[in-house]
Amino acid sequence: MKALICPLCSLPLQQNVQGLACVKGHQFDRAKEGYFNLLPVHHKNSREPGDAKQQLIARRAFLTAGYFLPLVDELNRLIDKDVASVLDIGCGEGYFTRALEKHCDKADIYSVDIAKAGVRLAAKNRLAGATYCVASSYLLPLADESIDLILRIYAPSKDEELVRVLKPGGKLIIVTPGEQHLMALRKKIYQTIRPHSKPRIPEGYSEVNQACVSFPLEIPAGDLSRALLAMTPFAWKLTPELAEKISNTGVRDEADFQINVYIKK
Repeated sequence: MKALICPLCSLPLQQNVQGLACVKGHQFDRAKEGYFNLLPVHHKNSREPGDAKQQLIARRAFLTAGYFLPLVDELNRLIDKDVASVLDIGCGEGYFTRALEKHCDKADIYSVDIAKAGVRLAAKNRLAGATYCVASSYLLPLADESIDLILRIYAPSKDEELVRVLKPGGKLIIVTPGEQHLMALRKKIYQTIRPHSKPRIPEGYSEVNQACVSFPLEIPAGDLSRALLAMTPFAWKLTPELAEKISNTGVRDEADFQINVYIKK
């Protein structure tokens, strides 16, 4: 936890019996699940920011069924298993953080999300290596130049913060949906299909690698099809009738991801 800093005064945080504290006396207790809440109240944009608990539970059910393992395999190929420190931004319920823990088993891993419900779920099912924090990706509770690798999957962030916490020569990996991602579902839901925007190169970085990962999805009717619908933005667009129809017939579609690797200048 040596990279953690106080979200109120930016001084280093040290462990104590209750959790973490800085020399100014700002105290952050360890939750019973093992995470730390480093999101000050005045930095929240709503009462419960981030993904809703129901959406996070659906995400856990779908991902733990193994449907996105090809994406994990490609990330493992791109990530040096001997990296010293890793930050997972927008960790949600922790699926990809746990994959990082297994792959980079000697690394200091920090996993943050603004949704307390997600971090609570992640910490309950954590392995030994990661430190989970409720925190904003726009004001990361991490020291300057303390991280070797940042993983950002479908999460918002602030370029300046990513540059600040990453060591010189450190890597940033951004995963975004590819052009064909869940195209069959999108055609059922939207009258006009808008292409996913291509990621821009963040300020302060140079692109060093790009990979695409595509694989078929065959999801049986029932709970797992419902989970897929619930964990995506589709949940806000679907009528109850269409959601039930898709859930009752199952999903045959394609997963398509773009992975961009950048290095800090």
